[in-house]
Amino acid sequence: MALVFNLDVFALGIAVGVLGLVLLLSVLVAYAYDEPTLWVLAAYLGLMVGALVAGQRWPSGAVMTQNLLLVAGPALASMFMMWLLRKRSNSVADKSLIVVLLFADIGLLAYFLAIGLGAVKASSAPGLTTLISLAWGGLLGLGFAYRSIQALETAGPWKWWLMLGHASGLAVALLFLTDAVNARQVHWPVALMLLVQIPPIYLSLVWRSRLLNEARLRSAAAGVADPLTGLSTTPVLLERLMRIMARRQHAKEQAKAAQTSNALYLIEVQNWQGLLAELGPDFSEKLLLEAAMRLRRSVGDNDMVARITGGRFAVVAQELANQNDVTSLATRLVVSGLRIDSPLLPGVELKFRVLVINLKLSAPLPLPVAQAWLDALTSRFQAWPSTHRSRSILQVHESDDIPERFDVDSNY
Repeated sequence: MALVFNLDVFALGIAVGVLGLVLLLSVLVAYAYDEPTLWVLAAYLGLMVGALVAGQRWPSGAVMTQNLLLVAGPALASMFMMWLLRKRSNSVADKSLIVVLLFADIGLLAYFLAIGLGAVKASSAPGLTTLISLAWGGLLGLGFAYRSIQALETAGPWKWWLMLGHASGLAVALLFLTDAVNARQVHWPVALMLLVQIPPIYLSLVWRSRLLNEARLRSAAAGVADPLTGLSTTPVLLERLMRIMARRQHAKEQAKAAQTSNALYLIEVQNWQGLLAELGPDFSEKLLLEAAMRLRRSVGDNDMVARITGGRFAVVAQELANQNDVTSLATRLVVSGLRIDSPLLPGVELKFRVLVINLKLSAPLPLPVAQAWLDALTSRFQAWPSTHRSRSILQVHESDDIPERFDVDSNY
């Protein structure tokens, strides 16, 4: 039996494969990232394909279905584009253009429906269909140009794919509506229009979704991460401290906690003002980034580094084996500031002063008390003992009750 290669069937298979893949990806991405615009695209593609298949089963109405879909496709894409590129407030001209385009779409759909039902004979005016189609295409092109110009400075780079998809679909629809191009199969005009229209629009929506999600993540992270250094913020630091210091409810957890130590390290760049005077105020951000980088490299992955204010930082270290580990980490923090092999600020020493506080179990602290406690600890940098000005580490001992009073335990 000889195999026959049917180019039309092969091309139709390619079209079905591409459109089916786009439909599947639209549904998956819309579900995974909760993106409503991709749900709209999937619904549009499903509706167009479903209507095309239904029209093929109605022989006498196949041509009418084709013409209706060739009008509906660019019309819906035009409305979709106008909605995505909309401004905060529409002027009278914007609203008037939308109304004119809507009436033009409905009018052309009604015209082709009347031809398909026999109410109007296309042969009575040979060039009328072409003229009406070109007028409709001109109006859609005007709306396309108007919205595109408005969005040049406001919309993101994803708009170019959206414009390409809409313009390509409109061009293909006009070629077949004006009989400039004829197809051997009735389904091909609509299939070709969808092939050039859907993939670019899908790419634009995915790109737009990614940019919006990144903006949402940055907005959500603004309260938990310092935008300059990437370190944790003071509210996150307080939340961690309150959780660590809260008294455990189970004896097993208390026994485990007694075997390890938790410590809070408050760090101040002692020569901050001197470096700003030497390097200039323009280097303040670089100094912050450098200090954050050196502190982050000195601690473990499970330790928290937070920026408090100015040149002051905090490190929360958990599950330290003993007091030697607590002291060793404080020494590493001091030494990290003395490193001068930095690509950002080579040859610059940061003189870190470190307050070390052993975190003990206490009753749960309300947020105002925890904030006042942290402020009181930070103020100890101003009250650094005059007899220990040359020391870089000061260990503070807290009471077993709510930590409101502190006594100097030892100095290094």
